[in-house]
Amino acid sequence: LRNTEQGCNEYISQFPSGRYVFEAKQILTDFVEKRKILEKVRSNPNSYTPGMIKGYLKDGTISRDDLLNSKIPEKVIDTLDNIISHNLKLGETPESIPDGYTEVYFWGIPGSGKTCVLSAILSTAHQKGYLQIAQGPGLGYTTKLKNIFNESIAFLPPATPFADTQYLPFVLKKEKEDPRSASLIELSGEIFKSFYEKSAGNELSPQKQEALNTIIGFLNGNNKKLHFFFIDYETENKLDVHGLTQSDYLEAAARYFQDNNIFKKSTAAIYIVITKSDLMPGDKGQRLDNLKEYLRDANFTSFVNSLKARCQEHSINSGKILATNFSLGHVYFKQICSFDSETSENIIDILIRRIKPDSKSILDVFNN
Repeated sequence: LRNTEQGCNEYISQFPSGRYVFEAKQILTDFVEKRKILEKVRSNPNSYTPGMIKGYLKDGTISRDDLLNSKIPEKVIDTLDNIISHNLKLGETPESIPDGYTEVYFWGIPGSGKTCVLSAILSTAHQKGYLQIAQGPGLGYTTKLKNIFNESIAFLPPATPFADTQYLPFVLKKEKEDPRSASLIELSGEIFKSFYEKSAGNELSPQKQEALNTIIGFLNGNNKKLHFFFIDYETENKLDVHGLTQSDYLEAAARYFQDNNIFKKSTAAIYIVITKSDLMPGDKGQRLDNLKEYLRDANFTSFVNSLKARCQEHSINSGKILATNFSLGHVYFKQICSFDSETSENIIDILIRRIKPDSKSILDVFNN
């Protein structure tokens, strides 16, 4: 009996009542399982967690060479036993945002990549020498976020806890240019879902209601605002445990903003960002060119049209919807990232173009 798929099939064919038929059939079952696992890894490297892959390696279901032959980089395989869990200490949310500085909002469902995008742009801006972090409650959180993607192989940060809103004041300053002060507001995906709950007439928990009230207070302020709506390419419009889709939540938020005239109040720009775009077919150029078709084909048309109507109504983005894509590079096993800063640089460029420079920065406010 040869321990190969062909050998086992030949043995069973020649000796259907042979002594090792059971063993041969078990080996064939193992080969089928192995093939299924590796096919999933090749089609989507995030089909399994590091723990699952380590288990398959330990029990011999797959081998290191199998992973290498499935286009998993050696340096990624080498980190499986050294996964770093980031302990991010969250800062307190302020009652109000200082006047005079552009507010940047990251909106999206849980898992859409908001914290990863934030970490990546902070890391990239810091490496380019553009980033200055303001003192205050968000300093520790911001500092740890900026360090996550310092290495070519990084480990993804955890999602923002369900009722937390992070406020991160920082400055982007290119050499020989005036500083651009950003008050960035990162919301948990669960709070984003609250817009749907409100539109459906459902009562929020006191914790969620308090968090939402804080956000509404920010939005009603006079500062200029940039809104980034994140769409998770991987999730698309699959039903969640509540029987709702990503577009349901996005449309509810857009509807809430429309009914409460949120965009009328000092909105400087609105962007749609397709995250995890490395999973999209085609090369980088094709992905950017195909964003419009993707949004249409994945049933985000109602959401896009709603935002477009607000842009036309309030003369935002010259009446157009602006969209871009974002990728960390390549993510493996849901936690390990081979980082590529290209799309992070694009988001930084958007911030620098859209935030008005000022000789006085937010650092002056926090350091006084």
